[in-house]
Amino acid sequence: MSFRSFVLLLLLVPMAAWADIRGLDLYARGEFEKALPVFREEMANSRRTEKERARARIYLAASMFALGMQVDATSQLEELVRLHPEQRVDPNRFPPAFVKLAAKARKTVEAEQLAQAQAKEAEEKRLAEEAERRGRVAEVPRSQQEPAGEVQAPVEPMATSSFRLRPEVTGYVDMLGQGSRGFAVGATAGYGALEASVRLLPGPESHWGVGVEVGVLFGKGMLQPRLALRGTGVMGVGVGGGGAVGVRLTPVPLFTLMADVGVEGFKVSDASLYRGVVLVASAGVGFNLF
Repeated sequence: MSFRSFVLLLLLVPMAAWADIRGLDLYARGEFEKALPVFREEMANSRRTEKERARARIYLAASMFALGMQVDATSQLEELVRLHPEQRVDPNRFPPAFVKLAAKARKTVEAEQLAQAQAKEAEEKRLAEEAERRGRVAEVPRSQQEPAGEVQAPVEPMATSSFRLRPEVTGYVDMLGQGSRGFAVGATAGYGALEASVRLLPGPESHWGVGVEVGVLFGKGMLQPRLALRGTGVMGVGVGGGGAVGVRLTPVPLFTLMADVGVEGFKVSDASLYRGVVLVASAGVGFNLF
């Protein structure tokens, strides 16, 4: 055997060991663009073993590197480390620059995996310490956890303690008699649990009215029940007063939805035309300025 034949044999032996995947002949001839789809098919071939798919990924990355697609080649080499950490790039089979890129990709992935492992370990340690603290607290007698006169449960306010102002539009209907209806515009000012409201009630035939309420809210948060005293005066009809119950719902900070039912007794100017008692249901929306 001539020396030239011996050298050629040495070059072909490593390639023959990997001849179980397609596309190696294209890579050997330098036809890297044609080799790309072939190596991708080999990577996706379910009939290939994990080791064979890993080899196809290495040659895909090497073909990309040869075409100047360094970013894509690096991405494939990093994925190789994640999926097949045992698979190495043989320095006897690939150019030194590509081997160096593969080593850099491996360091990047290993650093990421180390950081993830450290973060997971720190979180597990935090959870264990928290569970241990809870266990110690559970073992301490309650009399020692909350000494009398030292620890008191906070008193929940009935409503927000800040001042608020809310223009309002309300629709109402008289639930007695002929069920007359209409609308009102007004405003409510409040502080803490207390509220005061003034409403203008447009009416037919110049029978305009003014309503005044003083109410109190219960609880806090999005939904608050309400009790109020109400007084109403209507031009040419009379004046009256009574009480109301309702709720205030604030689904978003900008709006408050209102619903009330109130009963009032009136001193009317003409009992033959106007009733002395009204039962009014109302609903509306307020715009929270602050």
